[in-house]
Amino acid sequence: MENCGGCQFAYRLHLGISSMTDVRRDCVFILCRPADVRNVGGAIRAVANAGLGAIRVVTQQTFDARDLLCYSSGATDIYDVDVYASVNEAIADCNLIIGSSRRLRDADAPPEWPAAGLGRRVSGVGKTAVLFGCERTGLTRDELALCSAVVTIPTMQTFPSMNLAHAVACLSYELARPDADSVGPQTVDESPKLSAAARDAFYSRVLEICSRLEYPHGRSSDAFVRRLRKVLHRANLNQQELSMFGGVFSELERVSKLANTGSESD
Repeated sequence: MENCGGCQFAYRLHLGISSMTDVRRDCVFILCRPADVRNVGGAIRAVANAGLGAIRVVTQQTFDARDLLCYSSGATDIYDVDVYASVNEAIADCNLIIGSSRRLRDADAPPEWPAAGLGRRVSGVGKTAVLFGCERTGLTRDELALCSAVVTIPTMQTFPSMNLAHAVACLSYELARPDADSVGPQTVDESPKLSAAARDAFYSRVLEICSRLEYPHGRSSDAFVRRLRKVLHRANLNQQELSMFGGVFSELERVSKLANTGSESD
């Protein structure tokens, strides 16, 4: 038994990476703005137990390496943890983005998936990111807007909030279980055709154009783009189709500039 900063742990984890299934290897868990090093360590341990592809942390603070080693029961010794400054950077190389959150009542929120059957839904779609929000407030509206779906873990209505590390452990199990790619709905959504980086670049450009045109008039451009995200997530466009939509918005901007130039001349 080894000692780490006053904490003891009885074993170190040894992962057989070569034996990991595609479902696990292609899944990345991302902790967004976690506050408690104990939760980060517990999450790392759960992800390592399940043999998932990677764990990433989006944070501006620095966690003590010895604390992480201790609270992960040594998992950080053999499991790399990548740190990012923003969620967009952390998901840039992923195809499918899923959020973990309690039941949502926002009309603009992504569709909800039950935790059971998550492995089947993500099987074969390429790299999948599962986002977890900070302990106190969960995922923000902007972070949820990046997601194609939200996974809910059933809890009691009288006490619905779940510890961050526990939520990570629950979804890690759903992906690590031997029947992960056979439990759940018979029909699943089509695999995403674009990376998160490509989709984010498109929506950023659309938001820029809509803000400049003050569209929709008297309403929020941000809310419009969130709803557009939800619609186009379902459409699952490829690069050519997304470029076509981008061309439409660019043309609207060009026509608006011409109209403004003409009115100024008059």
